Amino acid sequence: MLSIPLRPLASLACLVLATAFSLSLPSAGQAPAASETSTWKLDPVHSVALFRIHHLKSGMFWGRVNALEGTVTYAEDGSSAPVFDVTASIEQIDTGSEKLDGNLKGPNFFNAKEFPTLSFKSTGGDRTPDGQWRVSGDLSIRGQTKSVTTLVEVTGFGGTPVEAHAGFEATLTIKRSDFGMSWGIEKPAAVLSDDVKLVVSLEGIQSRGQ
Repeated sequence: MLSIPLRPLASLACLVLATAFSLSLPSAGQAPAASETSTWKLDPVHSVALFRIHHLKSGMFWGRVNALEGTVTYAEDGSSAPVFDVTASIEQIDTGSEKLDGNLKGPNFFNAKEFPTLSFKSTGGDRTPDGQWRVSGDLSIRGQTKSVTTLVEVTGFGGTPVEAHAGFEATLTIKRSDFGMSWGIEKPAAVLSDDVKLVVSLEGIQSRGQ
């Protein structure tokens, strides 16, 4: 029987493993492959912006803007911040009161006749210690654009056999006076607060075949 010394075999095995490992590493000056991103088209049925404002220094009144449109682009491994391009129609304001909806669409507030939409386009973001995203961007309301920062939670991924779904929720507080809506702030009446809290829930979809 042919006898092969063990030491040369062990040395050969180490050489093979070292070669395989070195081939798996990027060569000098070669950047690692970029993380794959996906673009999700917003589902207007399941994408909504909620707003909360202090009424008469007493109750916290809630309303909503339905049927948001746009896209979210996101690296699914979570290596980079989501990128938002979102638009809402002022005609989609819904407070449960036709009279109040009409007031909000009027010249004292959103002035929908002259400025029919509002929008948000992100410009960058970074991770927070608790794993959310701190996203900055340009918020445009009533013809005025301001830089804002929002906390964003990636709420999950799911879907059906034919469609993939992704969820995102953003929370921020703005001053409506920054966008030319100062009605009701003046004392002593102070009918409505200047601060408005926004909770924006987005659900994006894409075909499983894409």
